[in-house]
Amino acid sequence: MNQGWQNLQISPLLDITILQGLALLCLAAIVLFTIFRLRGTVWRGVVMVLVLLALLAPQFTDRESEKLSDIVLVLVDRSGSQRIAGRTEQTDAAIEELKERFADDPSVELRFEDVPGETDTRMFAVLDRLLGGIPRERIGGVMMITDGQVHDVPANLDLDAPLHVLISGERDERDRRLVIRQSADYGIVGKDAEFMIEAIDHDLAPGTPIPVRMLLEDGTEDEIFLPANEQHRVSIPVPHAGSVLAELRMDDVEEETDKTNNRLILETTGVRDRLRVLLLSGEPHPGERAWRNLLRADPGVDLVHFTILRPPEKGDDTPINELALIPFPIRDLFEVRLRQFDLIIFDRYQMRGVLPPHYLEKVVDYVRWGGAALVVAGPEYVGPDGLASTALDDLMPAAVTGRVVEQPFAPQVNRAGRLHPVTAAIAGSPTTPPKWGRWYRQIETRVSDPDAMTLLTGVDDMPLLTLQRVEEGRVAMLSSDQMWLWQRGHDGGGPVAELLRRLSHWLMKEPALDENTVTTARSPDGDSLILNWRKIGAAPEAASVINPETGEQINASFEQLPDQSWQATVPIAERGLIRVSVRDQNRRQQTALHVDRDVLTAETQNTNSTPELLAELVAENDGYIGRIEDGLPDFRHVPDDRVWHGGNWAGFIETDSYKTVIGGITNLLPLPVIALLIGAICLMGWRVESK
Repeated sequence: MNQGWQNLQISPLLDITILQGLALLCLAAIVLFTIFRLRGTVWRGVVMVLVLLALLAPQFTDRESEKLSDIVLVLVDRSGSQRIAGRTEQTDAAIEELKERFADDPSVELRFEDVPGETDTRMFAVLDRLLGGIPRERIGGVMMITDGQVHDVPANLDLDAPLHVLISGERDERDRRLVIRQSADYGIVGKDAEFMIEAIDHDLAPGTPIPVRMLLEDGTEDEIFLPANEQHRVSIPVPHAGSVLAELRMDDVEEETDKTNNRLILETTGVRDRLRVLLLSGEPHPGERAWRNLLRADPGVDLVHFTILRPPEKGDDTPINELALIPFPIRDLFEVRLRQFDLIIFDRYQMRGVLPPHYLEKVVDYVRWGGAALVVAGPEYVGPDGLASTALDDLMPAAVTGRVVEQPFAPQVNRAGRLHPVTAAIAGSPTTPPKWGRWYRQIETRVSDPDAMTLLTGVDDMPLLTLQRVEEGRVAMLSSDQMWLWQRGHDGGGPVAELLRRLSHWLMKEPALDENTVTTARSPDGDSLILNWRKIGAAPEAASVINPETGEQINASFEQLPDQSWQATVPIAERGLIRVSVRDQNRRQQTALHVDRDVLTAETQNTNSTPELLAELVAENDGYIGRIEDGLPDFRHVPDDRVWHGGNWAGFIETDSYKTVIGGITNLLPLPVIALLIGAICLMGWRVESK
C-alpha cells in the first residue's frame, strides 16, 4: 500500500542562534526606520525578511511509504521428547496447516525456528535471542509448537503481543518414572546414604507397591518395593571414600511414552568421619616430631601417639606417683580398638618386651582385612629386638638384608615414582630433577614381589620408599629414619610435609591418590566406551564390559598412548551403570564402574505432554493454548486494540509499521530566485526614492 504525504521542515544555513541574533537586529532596524520616518522602510523591511527566510531554507519533504509485513515467530520444539509417540508427525502437520493459512496473506511473515535439545528444552532462551534482532513494533505474535515440557519457563514475560501454544502428544499418555526428591551429596564411609525417591505411575493407586531392582557397586542386586506416587526413603551403602554409585531399575509397561526414565542413578560422595591414626614411636627421637606435627595439623585426623620412654626392663626406685610414664594400653589398642584405626605407623619401633609378638599377628590380620601400616625403619629394625624378626616383616613390601649403610645420599624419584600420585607432584621434570637435602643412613632392602612399588631410591639406587597392596589393605616401608633432616632444612631440606601427607592418605585409601586408575568416557558418537588405564607395573592386556541389558561380555584390547597411559575402546551403546573389568599381562584384574549421567536428564525425567507448565504465561500474554489432537484453532489478523484469542481462534496483531520507498526534498525559497527577487526590490526602491 502507497501513501503520499508532505512534511514541512527547515534546514538553516547558519546556526539558529546566529539567525535569531540577525532577526533581532533586523527588527530593531525596522523600528528605528519607522520612528525616524525614513524613506524606503518598506522596501528595506521586505529585503531583510527575504534574506532571513532564505537563510532558514524552508523545505517540503515528499515521502511515499509502504506497509511492512507483521512478523510472527513460530518456535518449533525439536528436542528428544518430541521424537516419541508420533509427536514429530503432529508437529509437522501443524506447521503445514499454519503455512497454508497465511500463504496468500502478504501482510503476515511467518518465521520458523527449530529449538533442539537432547538434555533439556530451552525455548525462551531462543525467543530472547530472536526478539533481539527484530523491531518490536513489527511483532504480530509468537507461537510455540511443543509437548509442553519446557525447562526455562520464566516467572513472567511481557511481549506486548499474543503468545500462542500448540501442544503435541496425546492427552492419555502413560509414562511411569523414578524421580529423586531429595539426594544425599555426601555419605559417611561405613554407613548408609539416604535418598528420597518417588516412583510415579498415575495409572496406579497411591501406595501400590512397585518392584524396583537396585544394582550396587559390588555387583550385587537387591529388590525393593516403592509405593506408587509417594515419596519413600532408599538407602545405599557407602563402602569407601569418593564417588559411590547405585542404580534403580523399574520394570517397563506396555505403551509407555518413554522407558529411559524407568532407571535412576543414585550418586553420593563417601567421606570419612574422622581418620584415626595410631603412631607408635620406639623411643624419643627428632623424626617423631615430623609425624606428629603433620598428623595433628590435619583437622580430619584423630591422632593417638605413644612413645616408649621407659621399657619394662629398666627398673628404679622412683615412686609410681612420681613417674612421668603411663602404662601402655596394649589390650585396649590391639584387641578392642584396633579395627577403629585407619593407619598404624611404627616409627623406629623395637619390641623390648612392651608389645607381645602375637599382637603383631593381629596387626597383620588387620592389614589384610583392609587396614594400613607404615614402618619407618632405622638401625633398630634389624637389631635383636627389631621388627625384622616378627610377623610384621613378612607383610613388608621390601625385605631387609641386615646391612646398615651410613653415607651421604640424596633421595631420588625413580620412573615409577614419576607416575605414582604419591610422588609425581614432587618429582619435577626428568631433565631438571629437584635438588633435595642429603640423608646419611639407610637400611639395605631388596624388593622381589612384582606387586611392590618403589617410588624413592637412595644409596646405589636401593629402595628407599616402597609401597604395596596386601589383599584388602596397604603397607609402606621407609628404609631410613632421617626424613626429619628435611623438616629441619638441613642441606636445603625437602618436601617432607607434602610427601608424608600424600603417603599417609594413599595408605588410608584416598581415591585421588590411587596409582592404577581406570577412567571411562562415552565416545562422541555415543556407541562406545573409551577406557583409560593409568597403570604401574605389568602392561594391560584386555578390557571387558558386561552389557547391562543382555548380560553379554564385550572384550577389547589396550593400546599405549604417548602419555604412558593405556586406552581401550569397547563397542557398547547401552547406557546406565556399567561394570568394567580390566586385566594386565600378569592376569591381575581391576574393576571400575561407568555411569551415563545423562541417562536421566531434564528432557527424559518427564515426557508426558502437558499444557500446565506454559498455561499461566500464555494467559498473561492473552494467548491461546490447546492440543494439536483436538484440531488447530482458526488463525486471524486482528487490530492491536482487540482481544487476541478466543475459545477456538488465535489472533495475530495488525501492526502500524511502514517503510519509506521514495523520498524527495523541494526547497520553497531557492537561492537564485531569492537573489533575483532581492535585486528587483532594490532596483524598484532605488527608482522610487530617486524621484
